[in-house]
Amino acid sequence: MKTMLDIINDNKNAFIKYFNSTVTYHDFIEYVNGIAAQFSMYCDKNDTVAMISENIPQFIMCEYASWKNHCIFLPLSPLDSPIEMEEKIQFIKPKIIVISSEFKDNFYNLEKYAKIIYTDPETFSKLPENFENKFLNNNHIEELNLRKKAYFELYNIDSEDVAVLMFTSGTTGRPKAAVIRHKNIYAASFIYKEWFNVHKNDVNLAIAPFFHITGLIFGISLSVISNSAIAIDYRFGPDNALKTIINNKTSITMFVATAYRSMINSWKNIPDIKKLLSSMRLWSAGGMPMPLKTENEWKAMTGKYIYMAYGLTESTSPLTLWEYPYNKKLKVYNNIVSAGKPVYYTIIRKGRDNELIANGPQVISEYYDNEIDTGNTFTVKGMKTGDIFYMDSDSYIYIIDRKKDLIDISGYKVWPAEIENVVRQDNRVEDVVVVPKKDEYRGEIPVAYVKLLNGINVDNNIKDNLIALCKLKLSKYKIPEIKFIDKMPVSATGKIKRSDIYKIIGEEND
Repeated sequence: MKTMLDIINDNKNAFIKYFNSTVTYHDFIEYVNGIAAQFSMYCDKNDTVAMISENIPQFIMCEYASWKNHCIFLPLSPLDSPIEMEEKIQFIKPKIIVISSEFKDNFYNLEKYAKIIYTDPETFSKLPENFENKFLNNNHIEELNLRKKAYFELYNIDSEDVAVLMFTSGTTGRPKAAVIRHKNIYAASFIYKEWFNVHKNDVNLAIAPFFHITGLIFGISLSVISNSAIAIDYRFGPDNALKTIINNKTSITMFVATAYRSMINSWKNIPDIKKLLSSMRLWSAGGMPMPLKTENEWKAMTGKYIYMAYGLTESTSPLTLWEYPYNKKLKVYNNIVSAGKPVYYTIIRKGRDNELIANGPQVISEYYDNEIDTGNTFTVKGMKTGDIFYMDSDSYIYIIDRKKDLIDISGYKVWPAEIENVVRQDNRVEDVVVVPKKDEYRGEIPVAYVKLLNGINVDNNIKDNLIALCKLKLSKYKIPEIKFIDKMPVSATGKIKRSDIYKIIGEEND
């Protein structure tokens, strides 16, 4: 089986479109060679190279430069708090950490763990003023070797070699790193290419963040294996996304339901919106369930469905997809939009309690340095997903619920205990239980129900302090709503039972 490094052709076709700049495949290879030569001074075969950035050209270049050195690539979210990031770096121990320079103040403390190389998101193109004012600061530092190099000797990479480590909450809730091999990336990318007939004339609207499995595979690797172009926008915003679609005539995309809701709100009153979006042949979404309301409103606005996908980091993205093209009635079961059919080479089985178990060449086989969770998740029958599903007579799959208590916030999986442990650090808190609440925009949001110590009165100051504590310790999307209760939901044995919280507060989670 090939690796993704075997796919790139030395040609003049456009590869990366980034605002006002275009990088061809030929130029991309030479940039990668220069960065690979720089990396070779600090890392050896099988070492790890970490990357902390939004969607910028250097992210893709650093990924392939890592592979040219036979190194493992570790994409990390800039949304992590400094404490979260430090814990991940200490666990993986990369030799190099490339940080987009606007995040220098957040992660400067990482300098004690590895060689830090800063890169500038405006090296290849100045960002639009609305993005520049909102996301950037004065830390414009470019330390990557972006002098083109015609040649760099390549290690002989095998398809079984580890390509990427990607952190995930997985199916048990404890943060862990999925071990993704070159064969998994190739298989997942090939599945997308063949399923959606992606070809060299397509332009991929890469809105999903590259540090998420959807962005890494559907965004980057699919474009490479198809010899097609990829249009990137640094960070998603509906106004800039529309400009990118119009200017680059993008044709395919995949991202989460929250982005579709944002675009509906922003675009619904624009005259001739269908005409402006006419270059798009495939709108797809994964990472979280799609509200039926959003699907219907999108179809009314654009004349096209949002093709749902289902997959996990552990499946290197795709497990199920809608048939393409799909011109039938929308597939819905109990107000749940179908996630599609099992993709090529993939077997879906029903486990205990209707848990979805999956097997295929894109499915990984282990977590990094974690024998317990590896053994609990990956079995002889396949990977336990932790998701409850239903399959209809046409083999369409519907994801009903999660077997565990993971909260799904805009496609990011959040474990309630992580938030609870932070809230408990306030010495006025007796205990706390965190549960999800449905949200039209983000899918779910966390709500922390807090019981204070006896004698302490509830006031806004305490709530503000708890939120400030969460902002300090947690990523922004994990910060919960804070509500106060007089007693905790406990079982007969005295254990807190999250599912009984609604008996305490007297309301339903709907």
